Amino acid sequence: MLKYLAVVSSLLILVEAIQRWHTSQIMLTKLYDVQNDHFNILDNYVDLETKRLEELKNYVAAVYEWRDNIKTKKHFLHDHMDVFKVMTQMLQHYFQIDDLIKNKKSLEAFKDIDEHKDLSGEHIILLAHRALRRLQLFYAIPASDMSAGRFNEKVIGDRMDACECCVMAKYCLEGNDPYGVLDWAVEAYGKWESEGRPECVDPDILNYYIVSSSVYTGFNFMNLIILSGPNYQEYTEKCVRYYHLMKNELFELEKERTTDIVKYSIGHGIANDFRNLCKHGVSRTLTKYSKCRYQTNNLFYRILMPFKEEDINSEPLIKIYHDVLYDDEILKIKTLALEKMKDAKVKSVDGKNYLLEEKTRSGQVYWIFEVDAVEYFDALNTRIESFTGFSTKTAERYQIVNYGLGGHYIPHHDSFAKGAENVKFGNRLVTVLFYLTDVQNDGYTSFPMLNIIAPAEKGAALVWNNLHMSNGQKFYETLHGSCPLLKGNKWIMTRWLYEEGQHLPYNWKNK
Repeated sequence: MLKYLAVVSSLLILVEAIQRWHTSQIMLTKLYDVQNDHFNILDNYVDLETKRLEELKNYVAAVYEWRDNIKTKKHFLHDHMDVFKVMTQMLQHYFQIDDLIKNKKSLEAFKDIDEHKDLSGEHIILLAHRALRRLQLFYAIPASDMSAGRFNEKVIGDRMDACECCVMAKYCLEGNDPYGVLDWAVEAYGKWESEGRPECVDPDILNYYIVSSSVYTGFNFMNLIILSGPNYQEYTEKCVRYYHLMKNELFELEKERTTDIVKYSIGHGIANDFRNLCKHGVSRTLTKYSKCRYQTNNLFYRILMPFKEEDINSEPLIKIYHDVLYDDEILKIKTLALEKMKDAKVKSVDGKNYLLEEKTRSGQVYWIFEVDAVEYFDALNTRIESFTGFSTKTAERYQIVNYGLGGHYIPHHDSFAKGAENVKFGNRLVTVLFYLTDVQNDGYTSFPMLNIIAPAEKGAALVWNNLHMSNGQKFYETLHGSCPLLKGNKWIMTRWLYEEGQHLPYNWKNK
C-alpha cells in the first residue's frame, strides 16, 4: 500500500481539500478505482506516444529521402526559386518535427489524471504512516516484527522491504519521534544490506537518521558513527550491533510513552488494561451467574426462531444476541452507507464543536436518516424492542461505522455527562451495537474496567446498560473502546435507546 501511495502522490495535482484515504476500508478500496483510472490514462498516453514516435520516424525518413533527392541535383542552388522552396520546406520540416517532439497530444492525456479524486500528494502517506505507527506503539510491536508482517505469531501483512522501512524512518523523523526513527532506520539498514543495497535507500541518510535520533533516546551514537570518510559503513555496522544489545531497553522506554494515546482521558492504569485486553484478549468464562439460552421473551412468534442470548456480565448488564441481523439486511445497510461515509469526529473538551482527532477515534461514519430507517429498519426496530424490552420510538438514529488502517476508538462512555443530556429524551439508557462483519482475533470491543472483551461476530448484537435502571445514574464500568484494528474489515452499526418513552421506576426529567 505504501508503495502505491508513493507512486500516486508523484502524479497528483495539489488541491485544498484533504482526503483521508486510510480511515476506512471503503476509502482504501477506492484506491483500486483510482489506480485503474491511472492505468487507463497511462495506457492512453503510451498509445499516443507510440503513435507519435511512429509518425516521427516516418516523417524523418521522408525528410531524409527529400534531402537525398535534392542533393542529386547538381545546380539546384543556382536556381533562386528552388532555393526559396528548399528553405520554406526546411522550415516546415522543422515545425512538424518540433510539434512531434513536444508531443502536445500526449501531454494532454495527463490533464485527466486525478483532478477530481481529492488526492493531495505526499500527505496521504504521512497520514497512513501515523496510523501504522500508532498501531505499532499501541501493541508494542518492534519494527523487526512489523516489517516481517507478524505479531503474536499472527500474520498481519506482507513483508516490508528496505525502501518502505526507510520511508517509515523518514516520517518518524518528521514527526519528532526519535525512538521510531532509530527502530526503523536500523531495520532499514539491515534490509538494505540483505537485499543487495537497493538504490532507493541512501546509506548516508540512514546514518543521519540513526545519529540524530540516538541523541534523544539516551544512547548517543555520535562517537560511534562518523558520517564522512571511507569507513562510515564500518561504523554503521558497529552501531547496528550495539543497537541489538540495547534494543530491549530502548523498547521498554518507548512503551512508557505508548499509553499517552489513552491515559490522558481515562488514566494510566485503565489505559494499560485496555491495551492488554486488546493485545492478548481473554476468553469469556461462564459462571453460575452467566448462561447461554434460547430466549423468546414470551413472544409466541419467537418460539420457532428464539434469540440466542449469552450473558457476559450481570452488573452492569451486558449480553450478546447471536444471529439477530441477517445477510440481506447487512448488505442493504452497507449499500445504503457506501457513498455517504464521513470521517468520524469527537466532541471538543468544551462540548461546543466536533473535531477530527485520530488519536482518539479513527474511522468513517454515516447516520441513517429517519426516512431510510422507516423504509429499511422497521423489522429491526421490532427485533431490538423484543430482545431488549425497551422502546425504539425515542432512540437515536442508527450510526454505521467502518474502520480502516489502525481504526480504533479509545475507551469512552456512551452516556452523556451530567448536564449534557438530551433535553427532549434524556440520556442514553441502553447501547445496541451490531457487528456487520467478522474480524478474526482482532477488532474487539473492550471493557477495561470489567476485564471483558467481545469479539466482532457478524450478525451479532452486543447490548449493555449505560445507566442504573433504578435511578438513572451512570454505570462508570461501561467504559469501553474499540481495539485498534491490525487486520480485517470491521463494520458496526449502533443504536442508542433513550430514557424517554421507557417504563422506568424514576422520572428522568426530575433526576
